[in-house]
Amino acid sequence: MHLPPLDPAHWLYRLSAPSWLDAAATELESARTALKSGHQRKGVAFSRRAAGMAVNALLIIQPSEAYGRSYLEHLRALGTDENVPQAVKHAAGALLEAREDAPSLVKIGGGGDEGLADAACTICEWCETAVHGVLQAMMTGGG
Repeated sequence: MHLPPLDPAHWLYRLSAPSWLDAAATELESARTALKSGHQRKGVAFSRRAAGMAVNALLIIQPSEAYGRSYLEHLRALGTDENVPQAVKHAAGALLEAREDAPSLVKIGGGGDEGLADAACTICEWCETAVHGVLQAMMTGGG
């Protein structure tokens, strides 16, 4: 297996798989900060972006047209992919169904729905494990 070369003009190959994972981690941190501060709309956007960026890392090493190009398309595909663990499917569903306005049960302190960042984290961790597994196999001659 050969990874495609970096291409700054291409939506997916503008970053390497590890760089997409790094970008996802940054977005996840922003999601947590936004949600803790009560910025639900921003928290939802950052959470979805984090998960989508992690999926981009996976798409570099396991291309699939079924996942589309947008982060929301990625989340929809995760929910229907038979090879995806149930916890990841559930996390994708939570992000797709997330309300961009304040949650119906507002916690004292006014924070947003921090479970959305946890859902994004579930997806990010699963993608990271898969990416690192494939890259490790490639480095040791197993891929």
